[in-house]
Amino acid sequence: MLVAGAAGVVLLGWFWLRQRRLADPVIDVRLFARRAFSASILTNLLAIFAMSAMMLMFSWYLQLVLGWSPLPAGLAQLPGGLSGAVGGVLAARLIPLPGRNGVVALGLAMNAGAFLYYTTLGTELTYLTLVPAMVIGGIGIGFAFTVNNDNVLATAPRERAGAAAAVSETAFELGGALGIAVLGTVLTGAYRSNLELPAGVRGEAARESLASALTVAEGLPAGQAAGLVRAAQSAFLDGMHLASYVTAGMLAAVALLALVGLRGVPKVIPEEMPAAARS
Repeated sequence: MLVAGAAGVVLLGWFWLRQRRLADPVIDVRLFARRAFSASILTNLLAIFAMSAMMLMFSWYLQLVLGWSPLPAGLAQLPGGLSGAVGGVLAARLIPLPGRNGVVALGLAMNAGAFLYYTTLGTELTYLTLVPAMVIGGIGIGFAFTVNNDNVLATAPRERAGAAAAVSETAFELGGALGIAVLGTVLTGAYRSNLELPAGVRGEAARESLASALTVAEGLPAGQAAGLVRAAQSAFLDGMHLASYVTAGMLAAVALLALVGLRGVPKVIPEEMPAAARS
């Protein structure tokens, strides 16, 4: 794994250097020399990182811990998505007050607060207590995405708008994949570390995941099955809380980055921005 990681870093560096020398690169990495552009791309990437992780964790939590069926578990996440649309509408009206950097930072901070709330979730849930956190987080994502989609194009040269849009789309795809991979790994690692199998229960299958533990429990006597389910759900919640803390801290740090990195982007973006504002 270490060898593969090192090889990946070397190849990425080679790709970066090669793209800088090409007249028509696959990815115009020279755009990243612009502070505001880089900050816009990074905040977009990490916002989708958080959103993808949230959807993954909630799907597992609602179905495997609370025992909900797939349809109610999916519908339960609607407030987050709908509030994201509301945040997109409100974002433009807020820009004149704190500026573009302020709106993006506020959105990321709101999402960080929502993830802090998720660290309190347990094996029992009153759904109405979860909705406000989902709404706050969704509106925050709407703020960040809506403003940054404009920022990406506004902070790049007009003749490179296509390349800037391509980089932005790549960042969305990469952020979603990384969110599931990284925080899914954090959650699974914490689950395996914290799972304590009840006396008399053997087998590594239960350590693979909460879903595997529930499958193993189906073949056990009632007493052992109940003990394994409780232990597995508790270990999963430990992992979910850790992943939520990690995400909240990351989003808070990126909120500060956005506040500084997007400073200087005008509140009203003209068709042709001066070069100084794009740097």
